[in-house]
Amino acid sequence: MDINPQWITLVFASNAMIASIAGPFVSTWIAKIEFKANVLSVNRQRWIETMRDLVANLNSQLLTTAAIRHTVEEPTGTVIARDPELFRRVENLLRTVCKIELMLNPLEEDHQQLKALMSEAVGQLRSPSPDGHIEERIDVISRDIIQASQAILKREWMRVKRGE
Repeated sequence: MDINPQWITLVFASNAMIASIAGPFVSTWIAKIEFKANVLSVNRQRWIETMRDLVANLNSQLLTTAAIRHTVEEPTGTVIARDPELFRRVENLLRTVCKIELMLNPLEEDHQQLKALMSEAVGQLRSPSPDGHIEERIDVISRDIIQASQAILKREWMRVKRGE
């Protein structure tokens, strides 16, 4: 069988043309995948680390402030105004709560639950304790905050593993 050299040239030229047209599309597609895997996943990992640190700080601050609040019989505002150390602790606690709230998505239910738990904890610290069991109440809320945070962090970590 005799093959015409022009056909061979046409086939090779067609392959070269298709490769030169398809190459940029494939490169763009690969770049999108790499962007998602590198940039988005790295940002999400940073968010997870920051969130974990903030929740740990929040729980530490809540429990410390509850212990101090438990020993005080007077209205909270008066004591805070007189004691600069306590004022600094309460300020740090509220700053941590605000930072966490800014990191949350208000449209997600578990994020709303975490925000409600933080608000409940701050409310417990603000209100007088008629039964004197503020430390126990804050401890329960603190454990609930940890559970809610763990669920959020687990879901976000799964997104990182999928490259989202």
